Amino acid sequence: MFIIHPVPGMANNYLHVGRADTTISPKELKTFEGYYKFQLEKGSDSYIHIAATEKGLILQQIWDGKEIVFAPKSAFEFVSEDGRFPLKFTKGSNGAVTQVLAFERDLWTKTNDYKPLVIKEVHLNPSQLKALEGKYTFQPEKGEDAFIQIRATEKGIILKQMWDGKEFPFVAQSDLDFYCKEARFPLKFTRDKSGNAIQVLAFNRDLWNKVKE
Repeated sequence: MFIIHPVPGMANNYLHVGRADTTISPKELKTFEGYYKFQLEKGSDSYIHIAATEKGLILQQIWDGKEIVFAPKSAFEFVSEDGRFPLKFTKGSNGAVTQVLAFERDLWTKTNDYKPLVIKEVHLNPSQLKALEGKYTFQPEKGEDAFIQIRATEKGIILKQMWDGKEFPFVAQSDLDFYCKEARFPLKFTRDKSGNAIQVLAFNRDLWNKVKE
């Protein structure tokens, strides 16, 4: 999957929980359900959705659709099976859930303003798509370079992760904006004065620079 830097504090694998440390009634679990918002850099927002199950909760990352299962640890605390991903909820004076703290540092606020993303596709000519082609680099950690390869197709572009060979198709939303329906994440390109791409922003936060070849 294409997650070099996911939303801070988010896990990226579907974890099955085979036990519950405490018992919470289905009615109580339902109170945790809903969408939660986290503000990223540059004013953009990211969302997760939490749903109740018979024994705990399922958290879905809206940006890529991945799900994580949680078992209750206490009345307001939940944890993934490996114990590395805790959730701690907060309720307001009226008893309604207002926030959830992930990894003991990332505070997500419950919200009713989330609207499902509607993808509107546009058609670009071959020269516009060819101008985006090339290899791009990003440093997830200091001194460690990661690479992706972009190539044009008849309908859009293909992103290839050089570290594992996985490929993702993207459709155009504008001459600079693209979206992958399969993995649910956006790309936004920056062009130079000649119209050639020089950078691409993934997940609204990871800036990849085009490699000069």
